[in-house]
Amino acid sequence: MQIQKTPVSSTPTVMPKNVIAEFNPESLMGPQKQIQIGNEIIDFRGYFNVENYSANQIVYRSNDASGQIHLLKRGRIRLLRSFTGGCQAVTGFLKSGDLFGELDLGERVPTEETALCSMECEVWTMTSAALLSLMESRPSLAQDVLRIQTERLRKMQRRVQRLTFKDVPARLASTLLELCVELGEPCAHRGQTDLRGITQQDLADLVGASRSFVSTLINEMKRDGYLGHVGRTLCIRDLDGLRRLADDEEVLVN
Repeated sequence: MQIQKTPVSSTPTVMPKNVIAEFNPESLMGPQKQIQIGNEIIDFRGYFNVENYSANQIVYRSNDASGQIHLLKRGRIRLLRSFTGGCQAVTGFLKSGDLFGELDLGERVPTEETALCSMECEVWTMTSAALLSLMESRPSLAQDVLRIQTERLRKMQRRVQRLTFKDVPARLASTLLELCVELGEPCAHRGQTDLRGITQQDLADLVGASRSFVSTLINEMKRDGYLGHVGRTLCIRDLDGLRRLADDEEVLVN
């Protein structure tokens, strides 16, 4: 299916403060051209293109040239890495409001991940050169980008620590808690949090285990009352119990 590209609207509307760190696309009725950061209003006309993707379409592939930054306005995206033998593994998810892509700082380094749309998505795209120009003139914007990159680094460090020091059941519990923070929705099935569109293979990739072992663990967690399933929705029924299984004080879910 062909990707629809739409230029950014010229309608003067002010977006919420601190758009990159606290972007709230649900408050917007359509593509906008301005962003307010502190007391400053940044005009993004001429910087962004709006691109619409169908489910299972690829925004960019591993080894594509870097140089574009994307803002996911609507939808969900899987990030995948390729390994020897042609296999791929999920390394994370993006939700509405997330910034992704890789800045081109003159190193000519290709992208290392593939961004795959899990559903229909609306993606705003800006060149690295445009973003770098804005960051040079707007230090507050540069601080937001650095804050995002720092949090991503911390997340990867937590994942490495789990893979190194925890067994698979604890890694699975920690991963479920982290996904609740990032993607969780209010539960309509007498549970506490719903995770939609997360497959057992996704979980297996994230915890570094086989799908069959993760399936066995999930069934045990269901039996013990931690989890439930309604269709393709994974229902979290006992967050405190998952915290005990994870032995993880870093991940907090309300």
